[in-house]
Amino acid sequence: MNMRITKIESQQKNPGRKSIYADGEFVVGVSDETLLRAGLRTGDEITDERIRALVQEEETSSAKRVALRFLAHRPRTKKEIRDKLREKEFAEPEIKQTIENLERVGLLNDTEFARMYVRDALAAKPTGRMLLKRKLLMLGVEKSTVDETLQNAFADIDEREAALDAGRKFLRKSISVRKAGHEANLRHRLASFLTRRGYSWETIEPTLKALLKESDE
Repeated sequence: MNMRITKIESQQKNPGRKSIYADGEFVVGVSDETLLRAGLRTGDEITDERIRALVQEEETSSAKRVALRFLAHRPRTKKEIRDKLREKEFAEPEIKQTIENLERVGLLNDTEFARMYVRDALAAKPTGRMLLKRKLLMLGVEKSTVDETLQNAFADIDEREAALDAGRKFLRKSISVRKAGHEANLRHRLASFLTRRGYSWETIEPTLKALLKESDE
């Protein structure tokens, strides 16, 4: 059905959006950006098919704006963007297109995200690869990407030395741990601390022996 646009006006509550009227009736509301791309003016003909296309384009643009605001706070993974857009009740086609667009322009890159995440975490404090792997997987980074990132990041890191250093600092800062009692209690506290830092038992066990020996001396 062909109709003729009779009026295009700014919306009172949102001046950045326009209401389009055809044959005297409201047909669709769009952003200034969508209207500019469509090139519509008063007097132009518009069909039901064109209106549906405008609605879909507007949904995609809206999803992109939400994603960009979300990205403004910090880098995100594809899963985080997908979950955010689903939370805002966007349809899957708009979500898929938004993610593809963001990847194409380099604003969304799970490989780069994983590299930066691991780099920043290790710079902040000694952290085991198990904890980093668990967190990256929870954020939606693919296992193969996580494994490769961690392999590269820990290529020049001796985890046992890092765990020893972290354990020594823990003991120095926690006088109550050293005064807490017998060796079993001290061992448990240290093991719990190193586990929370993400070290494997293969690393924790020899680290505990070394730290308890140092503590006795």
